[in-house]
Amino acid sequence: MQAMVFVNSDGEPPFERSIRVYPLNPENPQKPFININILSRNLDPMAYPIFFPCGEPGWQPNWRCESCQGAQGNQSRVNVTKLHYKSAVTAVIDDFNPIISAGKLTQQWIVGSYLQVEANNLNFIRTHQQLLRTELYQGFADRNSSNPALII
Repeated sequence: MQAMVFVNSDGEPPFERSIRVYPLNPENPQKPFININILSRNLDPMAYPIFFPCGEPGWQPNWRCESCQGAQGNQSRVNVTKLHYKSAVTAVIDDFNPIISAGKLTQQWIVGSYLQVEANNLNFIRTHQQLLRTELYQGFADRNSSNPALII
């Protein structure tokens, strides 16, 4: 069973979230648990071993796809987003996909996947502020808030 608790007073999800795992034989008996980041590539195989019986790792940042559609011109590889990965894993490619056929566990997978994708998006926004250059949008937001007729 999984649970997620948000403790911030502003209603925003906390930046650092993790899953606590209690191994059968902990390396350090004083600390009988291990925290795994929600963006870890090992989270899905540990949380859903029935979907990943061989323990293959999931998505990781800067994962490249050699043959993905969308590679343009001289760009031979494209970054695979967490959303693209989750969509591909959930898709029915052959006749059977255990993720789609698992009933309530499928629902839990979809909710967990949504949380992981959103956490990854928020993490990108927080860590790439200079790249996004959000200061350029400040005047736009100020202008539209003062004149509601301009809001599209």
